[in-house]
Amino acid sequence: MTILAAIQRVNALALAMTSVTIKSAPDYPIENADPFPMVITYLQGGTLQFGTADTLYLFPSLAVEFHFSRVNLQETYRQINLVVPEFSKRLAGDPTLNGNVSTVQGGDDNPLAFAVRPFDWGGVKSQMLLFTLPYKVMETPTT
Repeated sequence: MTILAAIQRVNALALAMTSVTIKSAPDYPIENADPFPMVITYLQGGTLQFGTADTLYLFPSLAVEFHFSRVNLQETYRQINLVVPEFSKRLAGDPTLNGNVSTVQGGDDNPLAFAVRPFDWGGVKSQMLLFTLPYKVMETPTT
């Protein structure tokens, strides 16, 4: 189980959406914005917990940034209002990200957070929908 595999699966879920066509979802963050709407997914941080001598728990958190054009804010928010429920349903339907993680942490104790805000990408202005996606991975420590 790797972080890149989790990112690739999240991007595949975003690209599979039917309510809004996502035009780009690169494996790694890019310097310049691709055509909107696009998604950028990357490791945001996380925690780890030592279990027994043969178990390590990783709790990485991915940032999933959907970027939308700000040229027509009415259309921008129409798209955002469609992406929030559809992307959420796709995540809920694949809680192991196709077997790449133990589970997405989206239950009662650790709900998924999302926010919407303007974003400036080196002079290119977008409206960003940001999901914070914590998940759990059980690993075997290296001895």
